[in-house]
Amino acid sequence: MRPEHPIVLITGASSGFGEAMARLLASQGCHLALGARRVERVKALAEELQKAYGIRTFAGSVDTRHTASVDTFVAEAVEALGGLHVIVANAGLASGTFKMWETPDEDLEAMMRTNVEGVVKTIRAGLPHVRKAGWGHVFFIGSTAGHQAYEGGSVYCASKFGVKAMARSLRLEVNGEQIRVTSVDPGMAETEFSNVRLKDDAKAAAVYQGVKPLTAYDVAECVRWCLMLPDHVNIDEIQVKCTDQAAVHKLHRRS
Repeated sequence: MRPEHPIVLITGASSGFGEAMARLLASQGCHLALGARRVERVKALAEELQKAYGIRTFAGSVDTRHTASVDTFVAEAVEALGGLHVIVANAGLASGTFKMWETPDEDLEAMMRTNVEGVVKTIRAGLPHVRKAGWGHVFFIGSTAGHQAYEGGSVYCASKFGVKAMARSLRLEVNGEQIRVTSVDPGMAETEFSNVRLKDDAKAAAVYQGVKPLTAYDVAECVRWCLMLPDHVNIDEIQVKCTDQAAVHKLHRRS
């Protein structure tokens, strides 16, 4: 049932976790469909990986907030690559550190539409093709914020608690099919996440001061490991944190 070279679709593949996953899975011989709003970045990445590893790639523009954008991207990717086996619903973001009553509509809608609606739209579009292939794996990229809430993160935490619920529900809904479902839930990781959230590079750098956080490749390795396990093994959830982080709010910072 498992193909020798699975076809993997990754949203949010222009940087961070998505780019790292693309690079690592390409090195394992996976064919890749890479999507992001920053389409020139994913096109360059797809071309680089195709040349480096001899895999087949497709790169396209996708904004997971919009159904038509997702449906078009998935359809074009499947047509170009000849099918689909693995979905990595990676696109997501945090915007601001507002208390609940201070959260502007712009930030509220950005997080809920991307982190919740975008995940549904991505999986809704891709799952029929995974079913047709007869073997597959769906990855949700959650967060430790989906397990423990914190001040200034009410909407972001709500969205990631939602991701956890969706992953658990889908796991029940596809039971009996040869489709695995995994949620990878990282803690502090140094990517563009804090730059996007805080809209200030100096403040973003301060988040990681005195800490050795996870890298994007640490999280990508979790995806690779789960994907490469024997077909009868499903890793439901992985919470992964750096050793300096004991909980969402508990960090060891070196002076």
